[in-house]
Amino acid sequence: MTHTADSSRRGWSWDRVLLLVLALLACGLALASPQLIVPYPQAMAWFESAAFFPLLALTLMALAGVVEVFNRRHAIELKDSEELDSSQACMGLAWAMLGLFGLYMLAVPWLGYLSSTLLFLVASSRLLGFAWRTTWALSLPLALVMWWVFLKLLKVHFGHGWLI
Repeated sequence: MTHTADSSRRGWSWDRVLLLVLALLACGLALASPQLIVPYPQAMAWFESAAFFPLLALTLMALAGVVEVFNRRHAIELKDSEELDSSQACMGLAWAMLGLFGLYMLAVPWLGYLSSTLLFLVASSRLLGFAWRTTWALSLPLALVMWWVFLKLLKVHFGHGWLI
């Protein structure tokens, strides 16, 4: 069975057109980031700027969209597809992880980056069914490395929580 989406006049499928539009939108937002982030400190080093992560994410989205448009120029055989089988998805678990991430975003300014990241990683690992030993073996080093990279190396400001 071959997956061929409805084609437009030039032979472009709807998914390729959508990907290209999203890539162009991400590119436009990346270019507009200095005007969208107020105040935008011009004198600050580029990797310490508040615009660094939005620019990085939007640039990666734009590049990934263009690469995927290029990769989808041929129809794919569904049996050979590397895509995940959505019938195996556990939507309750996905919604729970999304909820945990929302709580994590709310917790960072109040608790602090390190403590909220550690709590999020421990809670999500347990939700995913990891053993306690595996949970701590993954969560603690990852939280410490992320804290060091973002707060010490890149000097990203997350606000001052009442914990670390």
